[in-house]
Amino acid sequence: MRYQERYVRYAQARSLDAGRARQIVESVLSALVVVWPSVIASDRPSRVAWKMLTAQVAWALSEADQARRRRIGDAAHLALPPSQADVVLLRYRLSLSRGETAELMGLKESEVALELAKALDSLQAQDRQRRDATPVFR
Repeated sequence: MRYQERYVRYAQARSLDAGRARQIVESVLSALVVVWPSVIASDRPSRVAWKMLTAQVAWALSEADQARRRRIGDAAHLALPPSQADVVLLRYRLSLSRGETAELMGLKESEVALELAKALDSLQAQDRQRRDATPVFR
């Protein structure tokens, strides 16, 4: 419950409308209540919750129109693997600190830093490929 509003903001940032985002978060929180004893017994309960949330958001987006997502602008998830894109989105689009991002996703801060570094490397490589593929003179 403590992350409910951040979860909703995340789902909205992934291109879901506010109503659908809230519906998904409420569904995930309801599912967590059912399995709470096993979740709380895990090493990282917030990681379990994060995986459930991201799976539900991904499912909802798979049902959405791809062109709509491009138009709205969740470019990170179109260009990067899901875990890297989530870290980039939370850290830079939602302005969470590394610590807040790690806490929300059930990761260590060092894991967040690693995902950010991998994302930056990937984006730079994609940018180099685009530049190399575009002739300067025709």
